Amino acid sequence: MDTVVLKDLSIFAKHGLFDAEAELGQRFHIDVEIGADLSRAEKRDDADGTIDWAELVQTVTKAFTERRYKLVEAAANAIAAAVFARFAIAETVRVEVRKPSAPIEAIFSHTAIVVRRERPRI
Repeated sequence: MDTVVLKDLSIFAKHGLFDAEAELGQRFHIDVEIGADLSRAEKRDDADGTIDWAELVQTVTKAFTERRYKLVEAAANAIAAAVFARFAIAETVRVEVRKPSAPIEAIFSHTAIVVRRERPRI
């Protein structure tokens, strides 16, 4: 299986459990890895049979910002579901959402949630 990668997409949103997070918002960083068979695109050397990166960015951004999430877990799951809904060739998806400014009294780089999903087999 091949992998399409979107690394460190930065999006400002108002997600979080606390009222201050909903009011002020903060920046989140997102990685998406999509497992797919890209052999059709590789053989033809054209965009058919692959995932358009601009469409991927648009899909991720919309899923992440179209509503306010209290939990980053829910936001990451929404991204995974949106990827499957938009890209029929996606067989697996891994979404990592990093929150560098979590309201915790500690020094750290970021907190993160990683979800891994497989397209349901019918």
